[in-house]
Amino acid sequence: MTAAKVFDVPGLGGVTVWGESAPRAFLCVHGAGGSRRDAEGFALRAAQTGWQAVACDLPEGLLPWDCVPYLRHLAARMRRRWPVLGLRATSIGAWLSLVALCDEPLALALFQSPLLDMVGMIERMLRQADVSREELAEQGEIRTDSGVLSWRYLVYAENNSGLSWDVPTSVIMGERDELVPHKSVEDFCRRFSADLTVVPGGAHWLHARRELAAVAAWEADVLRGER
Repeated sequence: MTAAKVFDVPGLGGVTVWGESAPRAFLCVHGAGGSRRDAEGFALRAAQTGWQAVACDLPEGLLPWDCVPYLRHLAARMRRRWPVLGLRATSIGAWLSLVALCDEPLALALFQSPLLDMVGMIERMLRQADVSREELAEQGEIRTDSGVLSWRYLVYAENNSGLSWDVPTSVIMGERDELVPHKSVEDFCRRFSADLTVVPGGAHWLHARRELAAVAAWEADVLRGER
C-alpha cells in the first residue's frame, strides 16, 4: 500500500487517503474520541482488495447539524474522484453517516458498535437523570452525570428517525456493549437485512487485543465478500 497522503480540502479541513489509485474508496468515519488515524488498519485491509480509504476528522463536538452537512459535502467531493463509494463507520459515526448518506448510492457499509437509535439513547439518558421531556424543552440543555442533554439534539434525532437504508451492510458489536443496546442493532439488521457479528465478551469500543483481532478478521471477511 502506498504511504498515506494528507490533503487539505477547502471547507472540510484535512483528510487522509490511503492505498494505490483505484476506482473505489471507503469513507471512514470515526466515533466519539476518535480521529481519522483510527482508519489505518482498515485501510491496509481495504487496499488488499482493491479499495482506497479516505478518513476525516469530524467537526468538533460531533453535533449532527455540523457533521451531517460535512459528511454530505465530503461524499460529494469523493464521488468526483471515485465512482464507487463504501462506508466504514464506528459508534456515533454510524448514526451521523446514516443521516448524512441515506440517499447516497453506496456499494457497501461496515458498522462497528453502531449507535443506530439516537432517540432511544437520549430517552434512556433522560430516564437515568430523572429529567422529563418538558423540563428539557423548557431549559434547552441540562448537564447530567452522563453528559449534556439537549432539546435541540433530541428534536433533530426525532426528525431524522425514519430513514431508509438500501446498502449491503455488515455490523460488528461486542456481546457486552455497555452503550448500545443489542435490540437496537438487531432491529436495524432485521429491517435492512444486514449481517451481524457479535464478539464474545466484547465491550463497546472493542479495543482489547482479542477484540481488535476479531474486528480485523470481520473486516477481511466482509471485504472478501464472505459475509
